[in-house]
Amino acid sequence: MSVQPSEFYTPKVLGAQLTGMIKTKGENEYSARLRIPVGLLTADALESLARLCRKHGRGEILLTARYGVELPGVTGEGFEALRRELAEAGIGLAGCGPRMRTTTACRGTVCPHGNVDTFQLAWEIDQRYNDAEVLPHKFKVGVSGCASSCSKPQLNDVGLVGAAQPECDPKACTGCGVCVEACHLAAMKMEQGLPCMDRKECVSCGDCIKACPLAAMRAGRTGLHLFAGGRWGRVKQVGIQIAEFLTEPEAIEAVGRIKAWYRDNGEAKERLGQTILRIGPERFQAEVLEGVDRGKWTAITAEALERFQPLR
Repeated sequence: MSVQPSEFYTPKVLGAQLTGMIKTKGENEYSARLRIPVGLLTADALESLARLCRKHGRGEILLTARYGVELPGVTGEGFEALRRELAEAGIGLAGCGPRMRTTTACRGTVCPHGNVDTFQLAWEIDQRYNDAEVLPHKFKVGVSGCASSCSKPQLNDVGLVGAAQPECDPKACTGCGVCVEACHLAAMKMEQGLPCMDRKECVSCGDCIKACPLAAMRAGRTGLHLFAGGRWGRVKQVGIQIAEFLTEPEAIEAVGRIKAWYRDNGEAKERLGQTILRIGPERFQAEVLEGVDRGKWTAITAEALERFQPLR
């Protein structure tokens, strides 16, 4: 290594992280992390990035695991010029360090399985809450259009999952069984010529609704399931579900409440999941869902708490 590990933790380097510059191994070399909500880039933006990475970096663009974009090889002296030129191209720098990260989303907007407009929802969350506010630790939000959870929302500090609970209209149903074949979890079977659902096994993915050729299988309750406290890294934690079938305005409001709760209650270097366990999941749920219909609160059972425990 041309840079000693201790050099990664100087005030200069840690301060640079808050502005979107990540120290890399090369001497006086950084990677500029860009703010690209939902991972969507226009052709014009790509052309600008190609020009800027040649001018200020080493002619490469790095795609991250969270659909982010980084420009590696930027020098400390060239950072301000890069920032100005990115702004002129309509591209911002993303949060690093103890801040909110860029909101990610699956392709639910265009995917046949999607139950919500994930791009629009994630974009609105990012525009409303992704700011320079310093938090106890990193804070990630992920949005998925269905229970397949392609964007791994349960492994984010806050996760939203689009849901559609199926209901059968017996007058329109011919008993063809297509809905049973469409269910990946065997949560549905035919009884007396009609589909019968096991509500404990159904995850409200909506596939049976989309598969029905006669629209006899319809969406009853729809909305967003809300998970909190997930993380991935040296210690893993699967987020605990605290609400179901929220409207989009309710879900967006809940994200803001959770972020504010974490800011006010979290300790330094403590992830949200740790804070929830320290203070209590029931108290957390009550405080961040204040004003939400209690019928939408998810019961925090002993089994749910066991699944929420950190894993190494």
